[in-house]
Amino acid sequence: MVATATVLLATHVAEVFLWAATYAVLQVIPVETEAIYFAFVNYTTLGYGDILPAAEWRLLGPMAAMNGILLFGWSTAVIFEVLRHAMLLHGQTGPEPR
Repeated sequence: MVATATVLLATHVAEVFLWAATYAVLQVIPVETEAIYFAFVNYTTLGYGDILPAAEWRLLGPMAAMNGILLFGWSTAVIFEVLRHAMLLHGQTGPEPR
C-alpha cells in the first residue's frame, strides 16, 4: 500500500509540474507568479482568488481541475484494488455474510 500511494503521489506531482510548465510556456499567468503554485491550486480544485490567468487562457484552469478530479478518483480506485488484491492474497475476503 505504501508503495502504491508513493507512486500515485509522485504521478500527481509530475502531472502538476506538467501543468505548471504548460502555464509558463503559454504565459498564462503573470511573470512574478509561481506557476507551480497556480498549477497546484487548479489541479486540487482549491480555487484561486489571488491569481487570475490571462483572459484568453481562462479555460485552462477548469480543465486542470477536471483533470485533477478524474485522476484523484482513479487513484482511489487503484488504492482499493491494491487493497482488495492484498486481502485476497492473505486469505481475507472481508466480513462474513449474515
